[in-house]
Amino acid sequence: MLNFFYFKSLNSTQTWLVDLVRQDNISLPTCVMSDFQTKGMGSRNNTWENVDNALLFSFCFADSKLPQDLPKQSISIYLGFLLKEWLINEGCDVWLKWPNDLYLKDSKVGGIISQNMHNTIICGVGINLQSSSYASLKLNWNQTQKQNKLKEFLDFFFKFPTWAYIFQKYKLEFYKNFSFTFHFEDEEIPFENTVLSKDGSLLWKNQRIYSLR
Repeated sequence: MLNFFYFKSLNSTQTWLVDLVRQDNISLPTCVMSDFQTKGMGSRNNTWENVDNALLFSFCFADSKLPQDLPKQSISIYLGFLLKEWLINEGCDVWLKWPNDLYLKDSKVGGIISQNMHNTIICGVGINLQSSSYASLKLNWNQTQKQNKLKEFLDFFFKFPTWAYIFQKYKLEFYKNFSFTFHFEDEEIPFENTVLSKDGSLLWKNQRIYSLR
């Protein structure tokens, strides 16, 4: 049974959940949601900026639940693609920019961070629903709707399809990255100059690049 916590405001849902896991003071799976974060965590140590209305949550579960064929370094791709698929089902035309950002056309509308601690996967998600300053999905979900939608997503997620299934679908969409670049070892690298490998890494000049986190 899912343990669910809701807060009007938190420093960070991810930090809150990490602290509980670190203290071994939690049962699995658990999800925490907040309407507002004062110190939201973004990828690559960035701060997640608050918007007018966002879906902000973190959840954790035993790493033994993940499919056996999932490479550990590609957990964020796996999580992100499932979130993307669920949002597509909700009518949002989003795509997953490698390795863990959700985009609407050429603008970022969300992101995913993940970590493994004490054999527990902790995943944090932030999605812009409405914003006057940033790109958003333009979804007017109230508090009750957000809680219900989140629980629907977790039901969808906890079916745990295989990595082979996810990768086959993701590689068909990887070309959407080609108009973007990323930084690696002080170089700006065009995605179109890379090759997506079966383990989710990128091949570039005989180098294998994993998650940028």
